Amino acid sequence: LAGEFCTTFDWLPKRQTSLYIQLRTGHIPLNKHLHRIGRSDTPMCLQCGGTSQESVHHYLFQCARYVRECHILQRALGRDATSMAYLLTNSKAQPHLLRYISATKRLQKTFGEI
Repeated sequence: LAGEFCTTFDWLPKRQTSLYIQLRTGHIPLNKHLHRIGRSDTPMCLQCGGTSQESVHHYLFQCARYVRECHILQRALGRDATSMAYLLTNSKAQPHLLRYISATKRLQKTFGEI
């Protein structure tokens, strides 16, 4: 799978490649990871009321703040939009996932405009 990732995404700019690697590893500036490394007081999602940990899964599929963006992603990709593996490894999902991330603006402070 790692080899597939490298050949599928080797043409991406460095910033977007870094984003994909961080999404895949969970080492991304979302509160679950930031709390684990001592950079956030809480692992909870402050975007939607703090009732769930702000993990990659929560950010992509569950956060109430990004329902509209999630629906747009689901309309574009259908059932595949509910698969983390598909979103993070399939080159066909890449432009749609990047649009989702850009639209949420949640990672803009770290990655700038996606």
